[in-house]
Amino acid sequence: MVAEQLDAPDPETLVGEAKAAFRDGAMLTVQAHCEVEYEGRTSGHLGPGDRILVAKPDGTFLVHQPTGHKPVNWMPGGGTVSARASDEDAVLLARRTNPTERVEARILEAYGVTRFDATDGATYEESGTEAEMHEYIETNPEVLEEGLRIVEHERESKYGFIDFFARDEAGTPVVVEVKRIQATLNHFDQLQRYVSLYQEGEASPREGGVTAESNDEVRGILVAPSASERVKRALRDNGLEFVELSEFETDAKGATEAKLTDF
Repeated sequence: MVAEQLDAPDPETLVGEAKAAFRDGAMLTVQAHCEVEYEGRTSGHLGPGDRILVAKPDGTFLVHQPTGHKPVNWMPGGGTVSARASDEDAVLLARRTNPTERVEARILEAYGVTRFDATDGATYEESGTEAEMHEYIETNPEVLEEGLRIVEHERESKYGFIDFFARDEAGTPVVVEVKRIQATLNHFDQLQRYVSLYQEGEASPREGGVTAESNDEVRGILVAPSASERVKRALRDNGLEFVELSEFETDAKGATEAKLTDF
């Protein structure tokens, strides 16, 4: 592992260091006042501001603002990142061809640049999987609600498998849907479909479950590490509930697959 840092490099020096890092397969991090242009499936512009730019050997390019854990602009791996001088500024350009996209960061002032010749062959092993969440809830149903009793795990329905069918302290049926990632509107829709089966009497009755008669009193609970206010409001407005299990919150794989409109 080798790391080299330059303070306040001029555009020519920054471009030279960037080209050398890209050629040698090193990571490059730039602390800069910059503006960003995106062209591809849509187009966008990010005005001048202080940001961290990260370029990786596989073509990944990230633009981070001072707050938030997700980049405001990015290019996934599989493309290329290049550097050039333009109008007395250093420019970093990330692009790929399938689909055709480009992210261009014009560096108006560089505060620092770091080259990191890194090696990392480790494989990420995640704990707190959805299966472990299910086991935890089945063993400790009181974490969802005091007096809750699990009747059945993974009950089959015409819409798919319901994670848990339960009854509360008063004996009211409760449909529980568990998600490993931040809850989305798609998850809300899924829970709503499952609850409707019991309200309309279409759920398959089993021992300890509901009868085939309709049951307007059935409750629905969505369980996840977190949820946006938009999702929580959708649940409340439709008589459904949310329970947060924040102890399972990590940057779970799959979370990044959701669209902004899901939250």
